[in-house]
Amino acid sequence: MKIIVNGEQIAQDIIDQEMQKQRRQNPRLNAEQLTSLAKQSIVDWTIIRQHANRAIDAVPAALVDNEYAKMIDQHGDEKKFLKNFDLGPKDIARVKKDIAQNIKVNQFLRDLTRDIGEPAEDEIARYYEKHAKEFTLAEQIHAAHIVMRPNPAHPATAYDEMREIRQLVLDGADFASIADEHSSCQDQGGDLGWFSPGHMVEAFDAVVFSMNVGEISPVFTTEFGYHIATVYDKKAAELKPLQDVKADIIDRLKTDRGDDLIGEWVDEQKKSSDIRIEEE
Repeated sequence: MKIIVNGEQIAQDIIDQEMQKQRRQNPRLNAEQLTSLAKQSIVDWTIIRQHANRAIDAVPAALVDNEYAKMIDQHGDEKKFLKNFDLGPKDIARVKKDIAQNIKVNQFLRDLTRDIGEPAEDEIARYYEKHAKEFTLAEQIHAAHIVMRPNPAHPATAYDEMREIRQLVLDGADFASIADEHSSCQDQGGDLGWFSPGHMVEAFDAVVFSMNVGEISPVFTTEFGYHIATVYDKKAAELKPLQDVKADIIDRLKTDRGDDLIGEWVDEQKKSSDIRIEEE
């Protein structure tokens, strides 16, 4: 496949990389749909890049070096950075060229969307109501457990021991002290702290999030062994106040507006662009 935009032929490795990206992001789409998305993305970003290069002068070397240094720091040092991306010293100049190009594109898009206004209060409120689930703190519990990893040859022995341990707790023994004495885990007093659903294995969550405060669970199993759990406290799911998330909502709305504006601008530029796509 050949893609030519305003006389510029897109390198095959760029096309291949975009196809791989679309496969990762859209695993359920068929080959024809993925190819269509890849073509559109390549054409759109080529037009943006071409305009950015015409609109913005050369990027100062100091700015490029600063961005390169940030990349290096994220990987520890330059040697590790090059190794992680299978690059050699000769590739550094190309990496810096790509950085300069990205700086130009980002600056061009910032200029393009600079005049986007602030969203109105009613628009912010509607977004807050529509996306309430995203701004809701999940239910949390403060729980503790006793766990015993059974001998695979004699699993029933561990189960019987755990039943006896549970009875001690039911009879009034201090849960934390019993956990310190008998649990296979080294958590102090078996205390797991506060957590929300999804932080523990599913089988554990299924038990503890169905319990009441102060309740002692039956002996139950997970992939880690036999457990006895108790719940010290609970916090119900809670919607964050609008004021606490307002800045985030404003950022989201402005980003959405910016994306829409960029999309409209690109569509307009396509009308006067020479775009040729040749299937091989």
